[in-house]
Amino acid sequence: MTTCSSSSSSSSSSSPRKLQYPIDDNDWISKLPDELLQLILSKLSTEEAVRTSLLSSRWEDVWKWRSHLVLDMNKVLETTPDEDLHRVSVELARSMTKAINNYRGHLERCIIQHYVSQCKDGTLQSWIHSVTRLEHTKDLTLVNYIPATRRCTRASLLSLLPDTFSHHSLTSLSLCGYTLIGPRAFSNCKNLKTLKLINVVISQAGVLSGVLAACSSLEVVVLKVNFLTPRGVLKIENNNLKFLQLSFLYEIDRMEVYATCLDVLDIRCIKVKRDNFILVAPNIQVNTNAWLDDHGCIDCPHLYYHVSSYLAQEEKNIWHELLVSDFHDMRRSGCLSVSVDLTDPEDVDILKEVLLMWTDLLMEFEILFKNKKSPIEEGECSTNDRTHAKPFLNGDLWFYNVWLYNFDGSNDEEFAFASHLLMQKTVIIKMMIETSSFPPTKKLNAEAAVAKLMELPKRYKHFIECF
Repeated sequence: MTTCSSSSSSSSSSSPRKLQYPIDDNDWISKLPDELLQLILSKLSTEEAVRTSLLSSRWEDVWKWRSHLVLDMNKVLETTPDEDLHRVSVELARSMTKAINNYRGHLERCIIQHYVSQCKDGTLQSWIHSVTRLEHTKDLTLVNYIPATRRCTRASLLSLLPDTFSHHSLTSLSLCGYTLIGPRAFSNCKNLKTLKLINVVISQAGVLSGVLAACSSLEVVVLKVNFLTPRGVLKIENNNLKFLQLSFLYEIDRMEVYATCLDVLDIRCIKVKRDNFILVAPNIQVNTNAWLDDHGCIDCPHLYYHVSSYLAQEEKNIWHELLVSDFHDMRRSGCLSVSVDLTDPEDVDILKEVLLMWTDLLMEFEILFKNKKSPIEEGECSTNDRTHAKPFLNGDLWFYNVWLYNFDGSNDEEFAFASHLLMQKTVIIKMMIETSSFPPTKKLNAEAAVAKLMELPKRYKHFIECF
């Protein structure tokens, strides 16, 4: 009997197969169609689903066609004495291998949590081959369990054969708790769309650059890594990349990001000097960067989000789940920069969702108003009352500082947004409005709108300035 995790799996989507077994007339459950039995098993953990094979011959093969497989030895290892960890893990690995070999369907998702011994004896390599080449797993998560008393990087070394992750069916890969000293396992990985490296130690920044270069089709990258050699250059160059999340504690010499389609840059913590951080991403505008000072020592999370109404709902859900990961109560802290069109209802809905991710205090809030189709021609100024447009911010979120870019003063939605921030007393320190980049006539209109904002009733003595 394999020992697996107790977490539930999602509904099965594997192609059903009609199984023929003699059925006891009194066994009403076993008379149910295979599709319904598979639906029942999809609500169970992998361990519980495997156990149903003991009920009768009718149930013996049903679990083997689930679309999700979770094999987890950590639950047992956490209560195993240190001196027995290797022996117990080897026994558990045999059961896990049997479960993988007995599986019959194609896997949507597979999670394997193992001990360091399987990194060294070839078992992990064999598992990856089986679940990718034979069972065509789409989403693979590998977690290496290392007891708190044994933080040995060499023991968790991920040494795999070239092309290990290159099977065309594999589109999402998550690795947790390993040490990487080379990119060869990632060679020819044009199949991957999502890569997450969580609590991974990498020999040097150049190795990570090589891994990302080999995965040229990546759209989502999550990096929570450290480097054995805290120097070097990290280069990310990918025109398919849309979502990038960065977190590493040790300073590196230089970081370069070239991503023409990047819509989300989520910086949790990076240490690189200001002049050595190069970002070429047309959709991401870095104006203030509180996460980065001249010494590269500030750890203030900063989210840059280019709001797009063309974003598919499923893709947006995945992004938003990643954006709140690792934060207490799934609520973010730090700073936010967004580019948004307030005249687009879908853009506004996404902005609402993003703001709901925050705690009650947002350190710095930058908003870049996209170029929009305004009914008011340049040179004209709206004279109607624009302070009573329906707001979408509640009073629970406060901002230390607000920075408005491309605010031309002639757009009702933008004026209502700015006035709402002030009248709802959500701005604590100051509101800065950029007008210096406008041509003369447009600059005058924007400054006139700012003057009207300064006349609004306010609880605090806000410093509203043009820059």
